[in-house]
Amino acid sequence: MFQRLKGAIDRTIAEEQARQRALESNRAASIPASADTRRSRSSSTAGTQSPARRPRLTKKASEDLSARNLNGEATNPDPAVFEAAFVIDDMDDSAGPSRVATPSSSDKDTKADGSNNEITQGGAGGSVNGAPGASAGDNGAANKPGDNGAANKPGAEHADRSSTSVTPTPSELPPEVRARLRKLEKLEKTYPELLRSYRIAHSRATSIEPFEKALKENTPLTSIKDPEALVEYLNQINLKGDMVMEELKRVTSEKETYRKKAEEADKELAILKEELAALKSAQSEKAPVPTAEGETSADGVAATGKKAEALKDKPEGEKGEEFFSYDDEIPQLQAEVEKKSEEVEQLRAEVNNLKDELALAKEHSAGLVESLENTTRELSETRDAVAVKAAVEKQLEARNTEISTLSERLDKAQTKLKELEAQVEKTKGEAAEAVKDKVSQLATSESRNKELEVELKKAGEAKLSLDQKIKSLTSEIETLKKARAEDESKIKELVKQAQSSPASAASPTSTAPAQGDSLAPPPVGGGKKKNRKKKKGGASASTAATEPTPSEASTGDQPPLSSIEDSTNSELQAELARLHEELAEKDQRIERLSKQRKTEEDLREEIENLQENLMTIGQDHVEAKERIKELEAEKKALKERIVELEKEVETSASTAKGNTELQSEHESLKEEFENLKMKSSTLQSDLAAAQQLAQTRYKDLTELREILQKAQPELKSLRQDSAALKATRDELTAKISELRNLEKREKELKTELARAQRIASDREGEIKTLNEKVTQETNARLRLEDEKRVAGRDLRRSEAEKIEISAREEKAARELQRIQDEAAKLRPRIRELEDEAAHLRKEQTVLREELELKASQYSNAQNLLGSMRDQTAELSVQLKESQAQCESLDEELAEARKMLGERTRETETMRRLLADVDERADGKVREMRAKMEAAVEERDRLEDESSALARRKARETEELRQRIRDLEREVKSLASEKDELEHREREWRRRREELEADEGRAETEVAEMRTTVSNLRATLDGSEQQVREMEKKNSELRRALDDYRVRYDKVAKEAKSLQARLSSPAVASSVRSSIDSTRSSSLNGPGPQQGGGNQDAMYLKTILLQFLEQKDNRLRAQLVPVLGKLLKFDKSDEQKWLAAIQHISR
Repeated sequence: MFQRLKGAIDRTIAEEQARQRALESNRAASIPASADTRRSRSSSTAGTQSPARRPRLTKKASEDLSARNLNGEATNPDPAVFEAAFVIDDMDDSAGPSRVATPSSSDKDTKADGSNNEITQGGAGGSVNGAPGASAGDNGAANKPGDNGAANKPGAEHADRSSTSVTPTPSELPPEVRARLRKLEKLEKTYPELLRSYRIAHSRATSIEPFEKALKENTPLTSIKDPEALVEYLNQINLKGDMVMEELKRVTSEKETYRKKAEEADKELAILKEELAALKSAQSEKAPVPTAEGETSADGVAATGKKAEALKDKPEGEKGEEFFSYDDEIPQLQAEVEKKSEEVEQLRAEVNNLKDELALAKEHSAGLVESLENTTRELSETRDAVAVKAAVEKQLEARNTEISTLSERLDKAQTKLKELEAQVEKTKGEAAEAVKDKVSQLATSESRNKELEVELKKAGEAKLSLDQKIKSLTSEIETLKKARAEDESKIKELVKQAQSSPASAASPTSTAPAQGDSLAPPPVGGGKKKNRKKKKGGASASTAATEPTPSEASTGDQPPLSSIEDSTNSELQAELARLHEELAEKDQRIERLSKQRKTEEDLREEIENLQENLMTIGQDHVEAKERIKELEAEKKALKERIVELEKEVETSASTAKGNTELQSEHESLKEEFENLKMKSSTLQSDLAAAQQLAQTRYKDLTELREILQKAQPELKSLRQDSAALKATRDELTAKISELRNLEKREKELKTELARAQRIASDREGEIKTLNEKVTQETNARLRLEDEKRVAGRDLRRSEAEKIEISAREEKAARELQRIQDEAAKLRPRIRELEDEAAHLRKEQTVLREELELKASQYSNAQNLLGSMRDQTAELSVQLKESQAQCESLDEELAEARKMLGERTRETETMRRLLADVDERADGKVREMRAKMEAAVEERDRLEDESSALARRKARETEELRQRIRDLEREVKSLASEKDELEHREREWRRRREELEADEGRAETEVAEMRTTVSNLRATLDGSEQQVREMEKKNSELRRALDDYRVRYDKVAKEAKSLQARLSSPAVASSVRSSIDSTRSSSLNGPGPQQGGGNQDAMYLKTILLQFLEQKDNRLRAQLVPVLGKLLKFDKSDEQKWLAAIQHISR
């Protein structure tokens, strides 16, 4: 792909150079006719680059509404000014993507600056990257009107061809790039929504400003940032209106009452006046002579009044009697007249008072009317303010609802946290109780099993002894049965011998038997007595019975045959008696042995029952073990549940922290809202000036339409740069994702560190418990040693072995102390790891800030490019109207050159910033690598230490088990002291089991440590691999950047030298002929240009050889190394070119 891009660039450069030569040749033919036009066109072409800086100024204005450009002008923040015309032509859309980012890399900026510098330095010569077509069209406009389009079409064709050759096909793109392009398309779809939201926000901001102005003019409020003050002001106005209405009602009611009183007083006055007139007429009729003085007349009137009253009181008879007594009537009438006059004066005073009060009431009512008018006006003003208040209140209500929802979520999270804590405590208590119960059950079952095992051993030993006894007894029974059978056979033989004796014996024979019979009982009785004794008695009886036989024989020698028969009969009878006794004795023995056999059978049955009981107990023991395993599994599950609950507690705490942070963010947003209100109030004055400047800028933009047409090649290059920037943006997104993965791994490492700390604390607790157990065992050992000393000589050997066991225990205690020391040594290392994690966290925040800064820069550049695209669209629409105003842009050339200088300075600063960023990134990568290597070394060391500890503990457990077996053997050998030592032995076994359980826990912890170490190793390997990949990518990008920079610098220098030399008229003719040849070749053979890189290189070589063989040897000699680098010439090619140049010079 790089080779293809390079070939396309080389083709475009060569074609532009050939076209420029052709234009120079044409220009040499028409120098005197088109000199003035060339100057004007060169100035116009040089001025075409002025809009290159204008979009950046619009971008700055979009960032800050109050910003000014270099000439003191500000842009219009209103997007409606440029929305309608911000559309690029189909040609522009086909040349590049519709939405591309602004070039931010240093090499692209330098390329744009180089192109701008070429334009300013070349003057009438044009530029390398697309301007020659335009300049050729301008130069040839005086002679050939059609040359402009003909010169522009090949440039556009080649630009399109270069853009198509640069952009790879979708089949050549890797899947990651395709996925990122899809993401970009999705982002482009969301752009109209963002624009619409921006318009809505802008319309809101613009509607807020006149409202705030009205608030400032008509209310004591200055802005809408204080809704409480506005609500209070409106409440005061409403309260004032209510008070005014109440006062008006009160005044009107008083006025009505006073009016009624005045009417009643007027009526009373009229009545009194009528009465007075009647009285006066009556007095004048009755009085014959009027009094000269007023006093007498008054007295008379008063007297007549009194008299009239007196006459009313008197009865009619008296009236008739005193009717003609004038002396009495006159003072009465006078008194009545005085009273009436006093009442009239009082009424007049009251009328005057009422008139004054009416005047005051009228004034007050006028004031009330004025106040009512003011209040109505204020109410009409407040009605307008109520709408804004409603909007503000809606915003506040939305914020309040958000705060309330967040507070509710926080309360729920806190309650959930409390419930989870209670559940955790409850589950912990239940688990502890269950474990205690199961441990006690296990201890009881084990003690019972041990007792049953002892009983089983005893029963087995008894069974063996009984079996031996039974065997001996059965052998004795069999011998006795044999002996009995022999005796019975002997008895039968003797009976036969007795029966076979001669039956023809005489009387003495009959007497002899009688005597024998008489003599037989004593020996039988003696035999019976002897049979009650032991075997010795039986032997003596047999000898005693056989002893008289010789005497009888001695005496029997003398008597006759009958005495011999008698002696033989007596002997037979004695023998029979003896045999009977032996038979009886053997029967007794058989009965006794049969009883013993029955008892043995009973014992066997009992042993079998015991065996069955043992089997059932063993089954119960197995079930208990299974139950213990299940309980252990439940315990593990409970532990996992506890861990999960602790994690949930931590997450709820984090959510609570997040809620507090949200509240703080809400407060900060309120403050920002107030600040924005203040800023909006300050920006009101800027808006009018900004609008005026926008109008002037709009006029300037209408004048710059032709400049846009000549700036389109630069836009194409910018689009290419934006495509490159897209690739860099994708790489940045990849780096951001990798950083997020690293953050996740860092969190996992933190959790693993916390787990390791918990394990270390658990181990410390276990070490403490082991120390306590060791102390208890040492105390118990000392007591056992004292008791064994008292036990005697038989226990000395066991004492010596127990002393050895104590020495081993001391050794184990020392090893435990050493383990504690090692744990104490590991604590500072854990702290160091925590510090390193905090340092890494800080670095991560710094990197994140830098990434955010770069993302903001990228977004700003994107906005700038969008604004440039919109402006170019508008300028392209207005291009046809502004052709007559092209010559008025000479004055802007200086501004454009200034802008170009500023742009070069900005590119230099961008280069410096990029170099600084690269150096910082390299330093951070090196630091991260060093830290990772240190972490790897520490991990290896911890793995070695953990493996050594595991091996040592395994050896210790094997030694302890061997010792336990030896001790069990010794305990079995010392069964004689079971009364006192069995209890101690059980305690010792229980302790041993606890130690074994502790060892099992330690082994499980070591296994967990190994798993954590393996996980850490895997994560470290993954992070190292990612770092290596990042380094490879960075190195590749740097190499590509360096290549592009070197190439661009060389091309820029050579292009400048070309522009300086191509302005001569001698070169113009050669350029024109070469460009005609290139046109003919391009028209005749477009296929080879679209072919591979080798055909293009051959094509360019032939064209450039033709060019070098003509004129201007210095330029050709300078272009040889440049073309050699571009076209990859070898030494022979360069020699050929130099030889051609020398041949031309000759």
